[in-house]
Amino acid sequence: MTVWTCIPPGRMPYLDLMTACYAPIFMSLRTVLVAGMLAVALIPAALIGAIGVYSINKSVRSEAQSRVNQDLEIVGTAYREQLARLAYSLEISSSRIGPTVENFAEIISSIRRELDLTVLNLCDAEGQPIAGSHPATLQRIPLGRDPVLRKALEGRSAWGTVLLDPERLQMEGGPALQEAAQIYNGDKGGEPISRAGLLWWIACPILESSGRVKALLYGGRLLNFNYELVDKLRDTVFSEAEFKGKPRGTVTIFKNEVRIATNVLSRDGARAIGTKVSETVRRTVLEEGMNYTGEALVVDAWYLSAYKPLRDPAGKTIGMVYVGLLRAPYDDMQDNLIAWFLIPVGAVGLLAVYAALYIVNRITRPVRALSQSASRLATGDLEHAISIPHTYLELKKLAGAFAEMRTAIRKRDQELRARNEELSLTNTKLEQSNRNYMQTLGFVTHELKAPLAAIQMLIATMVDGYLGKVSPQVSDFFTRIQRNCEELQDMVRDYLDLSRLERGELLANKSPIDLSKTVVEMAVDQAAVFFRSRNITVSVSCPDKLPVVADPSLLRIALNNFLTNAAKYGCEGGKATVNVKMEGELVTLTVWNEGEGFPPEEADRLFEKFFRIRNSKTHAKRGSGIGLFTVKNIADLHGGQVWAESEPGAWAAFHLSFPATPPVTA
Repeated sequence: MTVWTCIPPGRMPYLDLMTACYAPIFMSLRTVLVAGMLAVALIPAALIGAIGVYSINKSVRSEAQSRVNQDLEIVGTAYREQLARLAYSLEISSSRIGPTVENFAEIISSIRRELDLTVLNLCDAEGQPIAGSHPATLQRIPLGRDPVLRKALEGRSAWGTVLLDPERLQMEGGPALQEAAQIYNGDKGGEPISRAGLLWWIACPILESSGRVKALLYGGRLLNFNYELVDKLRDTVFSEAEFKGKPRGTVTIFKNEVRIATNVLSRDGARAIGTKVSETVRRTVLEEGMNYTGEALVVDAWYLSAYKPLRDPAGKTIGMVYVGLLRAPYDDMQDNLIAWFLIPVGAVGLLAVYAALYIVNRITRPVRALSQSASRLATGDLEHAISIPHTYLELKKLAGAFAEMRTAIRKRDQELRARNEELSLTNTKLEQSNRNYMQTLGFVTHELKAPLAAIQMLIATMVDGYLGKVSPQVSDFFTRIQRNCEELQDMVRDYLDLSRLERGELLANKSPIDLSKTVVEMAVDQAAVFFRSRNITVSVSCPDKLPVVADPSLLRIALNNFLTNAAKYGCEGGKATVNVKMEGELVTLTVWNEGEGFPPEEADRLFEKFFRIRNSKTHAKRGSGIGLFTVKNIADLHGGQVWAESEPGAWAAFHLSFPATPPVTA
């Protein structure tokens, strides 16, 4: 900036000397201020950006690896459950082979087709073949070397995954089974890289009337080339098949280090059967017996991989189960998060640079003459900027300090206003998000009610024998499903109540009611199915025609929560009681049950939102931690209170007390 000054005659040498001395100082000060302010503005922004990018990358990678580990556990569980279901089916079918049946071959062939088994044979307790696909020359099955058959000789069905060598395959199914198990790496015209077969192997004992094992019905399903199994396991874990044209997830079963069943496709579109894992994976999983996780390039895409050992019933590692999770969705997520993070950081950095340059400019800008601004300052005109020429260094500093103070106050006020607006906008967004969440929660849980009720009705119909008599094993299986459906139904009601509560729709519409008829009897009837499923006897003590002023629907919700809680945590085959009594103006509803109870120090926390007691007795119980919280809110709406009592290991009791007639408010 150029500054014009009037120079008296005879003063030129002196002013030239002053200009020569101070001009470098002013220029140097500006340079230092600009460099310093830019450093203060940009270095923190750069550090924040670098730390944020690193944290996002680490978090996304950790989340992705955690997901693939969870998927591996889900696949392992589904694998075991499908094997167990097949074993149960064969155990039920084995009842068709009795001591007097003669056409064993026809029955065995029929069972094998019905259960889609690769091989199914019958031998006596000494291992001599009776019927099935044994070669005619076979003399004896080596029962002692087969852990599944050896265990079945004890009189109970046994199953597991086993590895049968070519000789054993010849014994059980002849050349056809040997041929079906061979694995080639590429063209079948070459030498097979594996001749052994990995099978789901099941054995069911055929007992005499005395209980002695007379024969064994055994066989299994070949896992080599079992694409249906790996596709079903993949569909169990991955709800979406593809992402941008690439499989979102893959599942593979290995015989030792060789792929024998997979949905990984090679470049020509064929299943990648016969390929092997890396040496690191083979050593970690097969030799050390540990899980392995890492990244791998599968065909032309990167996958997050997880392997776990596959062991036979004797504990020997015979293969692996693999789950691969496509990395691309997480890369996209990471890029989006980084972009959304860096955009505001960059914007803040630019604003900081602009603010820094603005402040430097204000500090180094020449001011006008003090005499022209003094009168305005004397009248309190603080909005008027003081300008002092460059030659007056002391006055320039004074004016700069004043201008900086005024600018800082104005800027701080603007920032506070901006922050208030941002906070207001953020609060509005949070309120809208919470409303959307509660609406979604209410909609989803409401939509779950009808399917769950239909499932319960269908299972009850089958258990009661309306569709035909079922075996005790199947009945027990259905009963467990029925109990799980009841627990899910209870959780659905809890979440519906929470949705109404959070949206402010859970209001008390009080009216005169008969508590025993409109609340107690209806709630007990509604919860009866929970108690029947656990064989718990319920007794009710309630005065007839007990008049109160309350909301019957809310009280039914509260009492139903107490009852389902007693059914869930009460001891099976035990007792529960519902006791209603009136003391003065207070009505108290109490639900007591035999059971493990809870520690006294946890009594007050039971009515907190989402709180659940975590111990070895309750970890298997489903629950939302919402029911008792809802009860407390219902008690508050009725001007009452709730509390819980327990004797650990013996009983637990929950109480709801409220005025029979609410006080009249002015």
